[in-house]
Amino acid sequence: MSIRTITLSTFIAVSAIVTGCKHDPMYTIGGKGGNASLIVYPAHHGDACNLDSMVVYIKYNATDAPADGVYDDSAICSKVNNLQTCTFSNLWNGNYYIFGKGYDYAVLQRVRGGLQYTIKNQAAVTISMPVSEDTH
Repeated sequence: MSIRTITLSTFIAVSAIVTGCKHDPMYTIGGKGGNASLIVYPAHHGDACNLDSMVVYIKYNATDAPADGVYDDSAICSKVNNLQTCTFSNLWNGNYYIFGKGYDYAVLQRVRGGLQYTIKNQAAVTISMPVSEDTH
């Protein structure tokens, strides 16, 4: 076998590895690396004004809460136009499970809730995440 044959086969192998590592944006696997953003507004009984200390967690490529309780990322909500909100950026199209917990000072109770969401386009998406009284 000549040096030229070895060099050509090495080039082909390296090219396959490099091109095989790219994420196909049409293939729906949730996770980091894309151009989509998920803007989350937690709401208790449809109202987001009385919420405080909200933290939202996200699990990539999931349709249910993780059995082990381990999420891939989290964000602390801040007030925007008097509503609690947070943003997860640089996401791919795909499935995500979002879970939040915090406090509703109108009813003086902890609240929590979650939902599954599928990102279908590489754009910013705003969603409302319902939360209810935490009975745990």
